Amino acid sequence: MALASSPASDAPNHPLAVRMGVVAGVSHNLVIGLIMGSFGLMLASVEDRLGVSGEAAAVGIPLTLVGSSVLAPFVGVLIAKVSLRLLLLAGALLAATGYFTLAFTQSYALYLVAYGLLFGPALSLAGSIGPATLVTRWFNRNRGLALGIVHLPIVIAIVPWSLDRALTVYASTTLYLFMGVLIAVLLVPLTLLAVDHPPTAETLAPEPAEKRTADGSFSVAQLLARPRFWAICLAAIASMTSSVMLGSLLVPIGVSWGFARSEAAILQSIMAAVGILGSILFGWVADKLGGARSLALIAFNCALLWTVLLMHPPFAATAVVVGLIGMHGAGAIPTLGRGLSDSFGQASYSRGFGLSTMIGLPFIGTAIIGSERVFSVTGSYDLAITSIACFFVIAIFLGLYGATGAKLQGPLAAPAEAI
Repeated sequence: MALASSPASDAPNHPLAVRMGVVAGVSHNLVIGLIMGSFGLMLASVEDRLGVSGEAAAVGIPLTLVGSSVLAPFVGVLIAKVSLRLLLLAGALLAATGYFTLAFTQSYALYLVAYGLLFGPALSLAGSIGPATLVTRWFNRNRGLALGIVHLPIVIAIVPWSLDRALTVYASTTLYLFMGVLIAVLLVPLTLLAVDHPPTAETLAPEPAEKRTADGSFSVAQLLARPRFWAICLAAIASMTSSVMLGSLLVPIGVSWGFARSEAAILQSIMAAVGILGSILFGWVADKLGGARSLALIAFNCALLWTVLLMHPPFAATAVVVGLIGMHGAGAIPTLGRGLSDSFGQASYSRGFGLSTMIGLPFIGTAIIGSERVFSVTGSYDLAITSIACFFVIAIFLGLYGATGAKLQGPLAAPAEAI
């Protein structure tokens, strides 16, 4: 087995790395952007067409998120064992099938199948774990920045605006059909351009060969047994939890502070818009500081920002704070990716990212439901905000601990697959 004489981060990227980044970026954006960006605008049409209540129609996205998160560890293991190209293709086909199902069905049961059994797996395979793994395998230099660029929320920012206008002209079934065709015509052939592994090298788990799996990675049990894995994951989950909680509840939180609903909606737009910058910025920071240290930096800054929110500042100041929180939250994915691959090797990334997705689900769910419960009891979100700030204080030390210990041990010998 060949070993590198220089750190893996100094190794040049293969010429095909940019192509893999394009495949990953389009896959991530189309799958997540269309599913998440279209859902809210299509709810009214779902109620009318299927004859269900708004609450029943709204089950779709939670069902997708639960399905994706529960499947994530298994997808992470599958990606380490099966052709990533085929799994990206499978995710694209599942997403297209989901939209075709929504376009033609009159059944609420099939509506739930589309979101839970089609979009859920598609989200893991072709929306999150698959694309991020492809980038992590192919980028040595500027890996964090590449992850940040791939995760730019471009489509999800465009879809609500364009779909709102399209609904004034076309039926919802036509738009579902269009989204399915778009994925089938654009994404399905694009995934066939993906190459599973670079012909040069991937970094191994920093353990003796007899303690690694056949592909040079940690097993799920080995990752879960390592405190540093938990430290890195929980440091990232603090940021993800805060972003989802604030993004989901910003309008009611803003109204509780005395802002008009329209002003609170502006805050939500600011948070999303500034988040685009954060994905690139913290991807770059992760390349300079390392993933775990960058997570500690994000946690330190966010602990301060969430503490400022407790002071209920005026609208202009709140807009700045919320924008900065959005920027830091968007940086969690590239910094987590850099941290996992730095500490456990590129070969272990898919397993690690899949596990972190599942581990984060109860934190995110508790934050959203718990915040609403706190408000219903106390009439204020202050206790929920304090809890998030405390979580970030803990995350500072988790990130710093995650940055300690052994790093990369050298690359995996070139795989046999031809490009």
